[in-house]
Amino acid sequence: MTRVSKDGVKHTAIKCEKMAENALENFDLNMQYFKALDKEEFNIALDSFLSRHPKFKEVLDLNEYKGVPGYYIIVLDEYCQVYIGTAEDIKRRIMAHWSKNMPLDRLVFGHVDRSVLSIDSFRALDTTRIFAYGTEQLYSKEDDFINDFPDKYFINRTRGGLMQFGLIEAIANKKGRNLR
Repeated sequence: MTRVSKDGVKHTAIKCEKMAENALENFDLNMQYFKALDKEEFNIALDSFLSRHPKFKEVLDLNEYKGVPGYYIIVLDEYCQVYIGTAEDIKRRIMAHWSKNMPLDRLVFGHVDRSVLSIDSFRALDTTRIFAYGTEQLYSKEDDFINDFPDKYFINRTRGGLMQFGLIEAIANKKGRNLR
């Protein structure tokens, strides 16, 4: 039996079972990693980042960012993780993160022992805080923001900025962590 993914790639049932097994193992490894992180240290890192970048403001009503372009930070306090993104419409992009279903073949990005969970693996209830910086100047600062936050608290899978070559460029610029 063969299954076809949304992008037309064919996978056998055996391959699908292996991908599911890898995704579950990667999930467990990431959860262990998150539990080992210090919440106080995480909050100090976040506060320090926000003091260096005062244009980020806490979002109390996501509707205020409907149609607003700029940068956003999704904070997952329980996991001591942040995600920094860029969007032409901050509200729409954050809502898309919360509602996206990750294809099985995209759950693990790289090796099981190094793959960072996708922000799209989390939902609205996992998000405890959001910060946003509205600006028309998109993508130029995203990589700087990403590089200004400690990697261990960072859930972005790739460097920031506009990627012209799609998946190939994302793979070349992927971030990982040692989960074992």
